[in-house]
Amino acid sequence: MFKTETLTAFVQVAKYGSFTAAANAQGQTPMALSKQVSQLENRLAEPLFERSTRKVSLTEFGEAFLQRAQQILGQHDSLDSWLEARKGRVGGTLKVVTQSAQTYDETVFVWLAEFHQLYPDIELEFDIQESIIDINKDAHDIYWGISDYLGQQHPGLKCRSMWKADYGIFASSAYLNKYGTPQTPEELQKHRMIGHPHAQPGNVLVVNKTSNSTISSNKKQTEMEYQQLHSPIKTVAGHSFLAVQGLGLINALVDNLDIKAYLASGQLVPVLADYWYKNAEAYIYYQQVKFEQPKVRAFIDFFLSKRDQW
Repeated sequence: MFKTETLTAFVQVAKYGSFTAAANAQGQTPMALSKQVSQLENRLAEPLFERSTRKVSLTEFGEAFLQRAQQILGQHDSLDSWLEARKGRVGGTLKVVTQSAQTYDETVFVWLAEFHQLYPDIELEFDIQESIIDINKDAHDIYWGISDYLGQQHPGLKCRSMWKADYGIFASSAYLNKYGTPQTPEELQKHRMIGHPHAQPGNVLVVNKTSNSTISSNKKQTEMEYQQLHSPIKTVAGHSFLAVQGLGLINALVDNLDIKAYLASGQLVPVLADYWYKNAEAYIYYQQVKFEQPKVRAFIDFFLSKRDQW
């Protein structure tokens, strides 16, 4: 049997790539964590990490062992939650990840105090991962507001729809005065956009090839269409702010709070609205486990109950 404390120490060092950072997160000393990992390596008779003066990185064996260690810890946590629920208590550590800080700002943090008052025994850890999420390398309890790619990659995950919205195109008047206002998608080729470094590729602007006014009302568009444009700026944040500065076109959800504010003030205007993708959808994913996790159910149900106030 592997001790959960030892597996947790290993997983934390793998996550932070540092004994010192992992020790700070765990409230332990680097020496204590190093000792636990060394004992684990001795038992396994193989090294888990390649150590250097600057950082530690997983060996090939360490990568494979990490996936299994995370599965074991997840099962252990699920069993703890189930046992606590039988006692009438909802508790445990709940790890949530999303790909944008603004998602938390709009859907979670406003009501977090109320949730904590209802469920004081749930310890919450919020993380942000702007690149593509790989649940085998970075396991969480809840993947919050992620597009359908995660479900396609991992069909075994449970899934609930979080929201649907139009995926629009926006620019400042100053930008359009300089580059012209496109009337058809073909005219976009002379334009530039603010891209995202983690998109594949990073210069994709989502835009329909056919206008929505010509599409039958009972026909649902299931796949995004796009064009690749010149993208001199790629960033993980601040797209709407940079668009206001006249630096390029952006894609954004029409119900994004920043977009709404900039549209209301006239700092941004819609572009090619009849060619917007109409079925953008984000989901909540969580692990398929034998025992229902009350902490997961409590979190999802509570914050979805606030959806009409987002």
